[in-house]
Amino acid sequence: MKRCIFCFKIILFCYIFLVFNISSFAYGSFSFGISLGNPTGLSLKIQQRKDFVYDFVTNFATNPQYLYLHCDFLKYNYEKITSKELTGKLPIFYGIGLKFENTKNTTNIGLRFVCGIEYIFADIPFEIFFKVAPYIEIFPLTAVGIAPSIGIRYIFK
Repeated sequence: MKRCIFCFKIILFCYIFLVFNISSFAYGSFSFGISLGNPTGLSLKIQQRKDFVYDFVTNFATNPQYLYLHCDFLKYNYEKITSKELTGKLPIFYGIGLKFENTKNTTNIGLRFVCGIEYIFADIPFEIFFKVAPYIEIFPLTAVGIAPSIGIRYIFK
């Protein structure tokens, strides 16, 4: 069962990558890395345009009977924070997303409201981010919570 869930995650990430890959190269980048927090897992960012991004995260397979996945649609603003001391870019972002959480006994589906900040290095192909995502679980029961996370991704161009 553990291998089955792990394989499912890999296949799902590959599918997401292939579906969005063609349009993402119109702008020219996608990023892959890790996210620490809620959840701790793999992070994939696909940049549709300079200011619109798809952000996917799935958990690491520490528990074979637990699967977490979220997809956020984010708007980036590169002009809000500017600094002459920083060589890279420091955009803020905000958006909305879907959250899917599956355990042995339940499946939870919810909405995420995301905001955060990211630093994109000028000299090396890496980006670091911090985000906070208040969420509302809407199925099967209603619940609210906050999911903060930090992470780092490698930028493929």
